Amino acid sequence: MTRTTLRLAAVSAVAVLAVGAGASLAQASEATTSAPAAVSSAPALTAAQARALLADPAVSAGLNARDTTSLRAVADGTATEVQARGAVGGAAKALFNLLKKHGGKVYSGAVKAAKSNWGKFRSYMDGLPWYHPVRIAWVAAGAEAQYQLYTYIRGLV
Repeated sequence: MTRTTLRLAAVSAVAVLAVGAGASLAQASEATTSAPAAVSSAPALTAAQARALLADPAVSAGLNARDTTSLRAVADGTATEVQARGAVGGAAKALFNLLKKHGGKVYSGAVKAAKSNWGKFRSYMDGLPWYHPVRIAWVAAGAEAQYQLYTYIRGLV
């Protein structure tokens, strides 16, 4: 047996042990749960994210009256489930409008990345300079609005 074969066998044995230990820990954690956790169907846009989007003039210019009202309700903490979903959709629409406004390489690069997959799209948007208005709005929007933007752009192409 060569040295490489021994190393490969050792790594494989450690991987098998790690997977086996992880599976038993997962089963143990499931067994101790007495009641299933309540799953919220409302999209996750926090009050801080809503306030950040409303404070950004580039984003707030792209919002219509209904979306602004929904975002304000989320920011105040008084939003209904319908308003919370509307706020996420409004944030995604405002992001898309901002992306189109900046056009050129930014928009075409985002569309090209969205054609590939979610990871590539997210990497592209995170790769914009920190001071770029689209990047600032992207970070402020939160994960749910970011994914809605991705699915919207992906649906266009």
